[in-house]
Amino acid sequence: MPLPENTRYLVLDTEATGISEADKACEIGWLEIDEDFNILNQFESLIDPQCMIAPAASGVHGLTLADLKDAPTIEEYFSADDPSCYGHTFDDPCVLIGHKVSFDYRFVKDYFNVQALLCTLLWSRRLYSDMDNAKLTTMSYALGLPRPTEAHRVLSDCTTAYYLLRHIAERTGMRLPQLVEASKEPRMLPTVPFGKHAGKDWRELPAPYLRWMSEAISDDLDIAFSVKQEIQNRKERK
Repeated sequence: MPLPENTRYLVLDTEATGISEADKACEIGWLEIDEDFNILNQFESLIDPQCMIAPAASGVHGLTLADLKDAPTIEEYFSADDPSCYGHTFDDPCVLIGHKVSFDYRFVKDYFNVQALLCTLLWSRRLYSDMDNAKLTTMSYALGLPRPTEAHRVLSDCTTAYYLLRHIAERTGMRLPQLVEASKEPRMLPTVPFGKHAGKDWRELPAPYLRWMSEAISDDLDIAFSVKQEIQNRKERK
């Protein structure tokens, strides 16, 4: 299904209190870009998550509850009539772009009219399967992209993802709408992309680990598809 003509493109990132389903956003930011990769505007804000921040999460982004004591809640940020807040939901149809953007999407899905997701992590794995890992900072250094100034803070990570997105578009020869469409169809990854079996052929995975992946990973289309395909291949090889 084609995107609406008035679709807007947002390179978005969040920082969170942790990685569980119960965790909340504690910072949000995005760059709005057009189809020619011009940056149109940007927004960022600390967010009061109204819950504790896991020490491991603070160790990544450097934020503590003391930093957030005067910040709006995410509901306030998208509703309050205050210069420090966005003040309303993002009602125009939009594509959210980011590195593992499915993680960020769950924090913001109630505030954006999301038509599709475009994941730069997915494309990094597709294009560079031989890379040690496909983390955002790794890709930045490996590809010689402009260096982030404050890794793991939202606008810095948005900017790095933006440069990575431009590289992906140049490498594939696709425009943004084409990348969005190509992101919807899962592909078989040539090797396992992460974990203790990273870099191995799918056929080398122990059966228990493959079963674990099939149950634990659902938000990465390529990995979920690759696992399902390998399970099917093993049945056919018997």
